[in-house]
Amino acid sequence: MSPSKRIFRLTLGKRDSVARSVRGEIAFHLEMRTREFIAAGLPPEQAREAARASFGDIAAIEAECERVDLRRARTQSWSEFMLSFAQDLRYAFRTLRKSPGFALVVLVTLALGIGANTAIFSVINGILLRRLPYEGGDRLVLVRQPSSVGSRPDVGWAPLEFNEFRTQSKVLDGMVEYHNMSFSLYGRGEPQQVQTGVVSAEFFKVMGVNPLLGRTFVAGEDQPGAAPVLVLSHAFWKNKLGGDPAIVGQTFEMNDRVHTVVGVLPPIPQYPDENDVYMPVSSCPFRSQEQVSNSWTIRFVQAFGRLKPGVPLAQAQADFKTVSSRLHAAHPEAYPAGRGIGDAAPASLHEELTRSARPTFLVLLGTAGLVLLIACANVANLFLARMARREREMAVRTALGAGRGRLLRQLLTESTVLAVIGGGLGLLLAAGGLGLLKGFAARFTTRAAEIDIDGSVLAFALAVSLLTGFAFGAMPALSAAGELVSSLKEGSAAATIGVRRMRMRALLIVSQVALAFMLLIGAGLMVRSLIKLQQVDPGFDPENVLAIDVPLNWSKYTSPQLRRDFFRRLMDRVRGEPDVRMMAMTSSVPLGEGGTFQRTFQIQDRPLPEGAAPPTTLFQSASVDYFKTIGVPLLEGRGFLDADRDSAPP
Repeated sequence: MSPSKRIFRLTLGKRDSVARSVRGEIAFHLEMRTREFIAAGLPPEQAREAARASFGDIAAIEAECERVDLRRARTQSWSEFMLSFAQDLRYAFRTLRKSPGFALVVLVTLALGIGANTAIFSVINGILLRRLPYEGGDRLVLVRQPSSVGSRPDVGWAPLEFNEFRTQSKVLDGMVEYHNMSFSLYGRGEPQQVQTGVVSAEFFKVMGVNPLLGRTFVAGEDQPGAAPVLVLSHAFWKNKLGGDPAIVGQTFEMNDRVHTVVGVLPPIPQYPDENDVYMPVSSCPFRSQEQVSNSWTIRFVQAFGRLKPGVPLAQAQADFKTVSSRLHAAHPEAYPAGRGIGDAAPASLHEELTRSARPTFLVLLGTAGLVLLIACANVANLFLARMARREREMAVRTALGAGRGRLLRQLLTESTVLAVIGGGLGLLLAAGGLGLLKGFAARFTTRAAEIDIDGSVLAFALAVSLLTGFAFGAMPALSAAGELVSSLKEGSAAATIGVRRMRMRALLIVSQVALAFMLLIGAGLMVRSLIKLQQVDPGFDPENVLAIDVPLNWSKYTSPQLRRDFFRRLMDRVRGEPDVRMMAMTSSVPLGEGGTFQRTFQIQDRPLPEGAAPPTTLFQSASVDYFKTIGVPLLEGRGFLDADRDSAPP
């Protein structure tokens, strides 16, 4: 009896068989003991009672014997199965060694299919599935203040507005503010321009981030007059400062003030921006200005909070709506109808970190899945073609006593061996392309650094490999199972390619072509879109135009007039360079981020209808010759002149 049949019989009927055998043995011993008592002179009835009494607890003995026999049978069957499986593995490797070309094609095909899926899953696992690397990250929320004008999801918070909301909300364990600016850092060689996160003192406590070195900010360090301190990001400390372990306590100059480094962050994703350093709000020359700190209308701050334990988002939303209504009623001047500022609303930080990345990577996973299906169909066709040469071998093995299940297991073993080896090669391909994937993912989320090959990715690769092996190995095996006897009788492989196999091959080919066409159509549409985008006229001429960001020292250039004077001097000097044809300044380069502001406006002598909101526009500042410099033509009128200053008509 083959091991597969033995295990099947053990699973379904071995317990009853063992029980019957044990009862038979006990009955035999009782009968022999009864005969001994009868031979000693006891009547038959008394002899049977004496035999039972001398034997002991029959039920307990029967149960113990059943347990021992079952354990022995299971051990024996498992040993036989493992021995048979080892034989299948050896035979599979011998068979594949005889067909190196076939094995190589299958391995390359599977490596590409499984590798693509493993690579994309590593991205989804690191970005979408993994919990936030913050303590209690499921309770972190972004507190938005939306506007119906221009469909802005968050207009930001003014400092006084933020403080008032934080005081009145009852569902938060803490609420902190954030914005970022660019400053120049002095004190270690050449000056460095650093992206600086400006935060409340409790920012890292609320976010659940513990420092790698030193400490984070403590209460009071965001108050006016506090000593300037810095917390460094892990990437800046490692890449720009050489990972100096003694960095805590060292000083740097920024905004004409000496800042002391108090801590270094661990290598975790930062949100909403990747910053180099962090400072308390009291150290920021812009945020600490009196007209900004005491403003209800200068909205530039983002707000984050931590929900109290057990508080769902729905309850937080109701609380935020109540507080917002109260603020709107108390300070109507801060919420003009034209701005359309709505009630504050919470959004899960985990969702915000993955919102823009989710659609893209789910589409990529679906595409990789189609590639794997095409690979499976391709390999299954190769196996079907190979089966035509192995029919006589299978038929002979059947004639020698190999059962259908035994042959099926042998074929599945061969396909699974190829799939597992192909999966291992695919895993190497996925690991090799991890750097490219991280760079691509960084365009959508700051969690890109969390992408790696961990236990979950290895388990996924193994599961996909095994499923793939069963998928492309079972179809040829099942199609050939009913034709083995006929192939032995006919003696010709060509005569035994039955209708079932032809239908399966046709189905696989049709499926493969259909999936390939889907991918080709999608790829063609994408290429067509890219070509169309390249042909779009952006409205300006970027040829030979350089863009340079010039950050100013906010501690030195404290007024608009000082900043305007600096830029005029800068333009005069640059225009004097022999290789410069034209020079202009602007707050935002074309297609760039930042430097634009949204404002409402009204056309003179055109009153708005009753209750209508005024129109809004995005505006930016620009200097003389700006449109000429970037090649934007004027349809009517003129550009800016040097005479268009504060004293001139607007």
